[in-house]
Amino acid sequence: MDHEATQSHKGEKIKSYTLNFKLEAVKFAELNGNRCAARKFNVDVRRIREWRNKKEQISEQCRKPHGKQRKMLDGTGRKPAHEVVENKVLEWIYDRREKNLRVSCILIMKKAKIIFDSTQTSSETSESFVASRGWLRNFMRRHGLSLRRRTSIAQKDPEQLIGKLVSYVIHARRLQMKFNFEPSQIYAMDETPVWQDMVGTTTVTTKGNRDVVLKSTGHEKARVSVCLTARADGQKMKPFIVFKGAKHEVSQLNKEFHGKCFVASSENGWMNTHLTNEFVQNVLGSLSFSKRLLVWDTYECHMEGSLSKSLKQKKIESLLIPGGCTKYIQAPDVSWNKPFKAKVSEEYDEWLSTDGINNLTDAGNLKSPPRHVIVKWILKAWEKLTPELISKSFKACASNILIDGSEDDTIHCFKAGQPCEKGFPILKDQLPTLNEPETNPFTVIEGQSEEEVPSFILVDEDEEGDADIEI
Repeated sequence: MDHEATQSHKGEKIKSYTLNFKLEAVKFAELNGNRCAARKFNVDVRRIREWRNKKEQISEQCRKPHGKQRKMLDGTGRKPAHEVVENKVLEWIYDRREKNLRVSCILIMKKAKIIFDSTQTSSETSESFVASRGWLRNFMRRHGLSLRRRTSIAQKDPEQLIGKLVSYVIHARRLQMKFNFEPSQIYAMDETPVWQDMVGTTTVTTKGNRDVVLKSTGHEKARVSVCLTARADGQKMKPFIVFKGAKHEVSQLNKEFHGKCFVASSENGWMNTHLTNEFVQNVLGSLSFSKRLLVWDTYECHMEGSLSKSLKQKKIESLLIPGGCTKYIQAPDVSWNKPFKAKVSEEYDEWLSTDGINNLTDAGNLKSPPRHVIVKWILKAWEKLTPELISKSFKACASNILIDGSEDDTIHCFKAGQPCEKGFPILKDQLPTLNEPETNPFTVIEGQSEEEVPSFILVDEDEEGDADIEI
């Protein structure tokens, strides 16, 4: 709509017009005269004269993105009553965001009130300022601010992890010097989630559509945990799959996919100590004539006393990747998980678009994919990962490289241009320490392990809990 009527505080109707509407009226007036344009566009002739005087500014503003929908030129309109306060609040917001610190609505209102009180003199004490929700809404609109939902939570600064990463590589080499593992004796394992609805975040559609609807069965939060395991020689082990519930289906699924995977269930769809022991028994196996190395993260159930004892009995050395470092130095995180999930999502899209195989509930909604179908997707996706990709990932993550340092340039996180590239010269300097007495720098004490089930706090916008944040 190019113009609309609003009501003032006195109850009078006030008409407002878009810049595109004004420009059309000006062009018509230039050809037919001001009075004729006023009649055609149903506005006062004084408005036409005013718009013609500002034609250049209106045309310039219309050329900007979304400029035609605006109703005022830059710099026009009512000035904020407390411009000094708003400028200082804006500087404070920019400063916090440059530091990647959170800025909430409540924090802005608190900060505005503090700044206003600090700028008042004794002669101005009668002036009041209420940092209300209405003021906040107008302040954010005036300065082009919006409330954005987080897409991810930043972990530690990569530079803060360089020391951990270097120490981890040194510790891994000491284990290699001690036991002389062959590539077929080095395993990496990671638990990665897939979902009963693997709806993608992007789609191709016609330009200009503001709302894009994606079909799903409504089970985007129904988690299925998949433990992917492989050896440094490129050999992939059978996946260990954990469904939420599904106790009655587990035995049937294990019969159907015997030898291809192992299916289990838990109350929440996550791994636990019991299932980790099951994983070791059914995927790694108990029979081995030589030492083996298992590289995995510091998930709490990976460090249970009973599990450590079981690993020793099976001649398995556990190499724990320190917290915060898995995205840089864990083979599954670096190389496997992304293509694996992409293939599962591709299988889901194909299933969802196939006519005649999607069952409906009594209410007419789509049922979630059957569990045996999800298992097939997982097996297909795992099969697509090549042995070359698997073996290269072990070198890229320092799990299977020469201990003399000649292959250090293959460690992905230390390559030039990577966030932890400063670790490469530090690692070179640390090579002489390999012959020092062996110590494990990652002995985990209570409170340092990763939680079994990460907890999330959903915060209401009106009760954001900012009392402990310095403003």
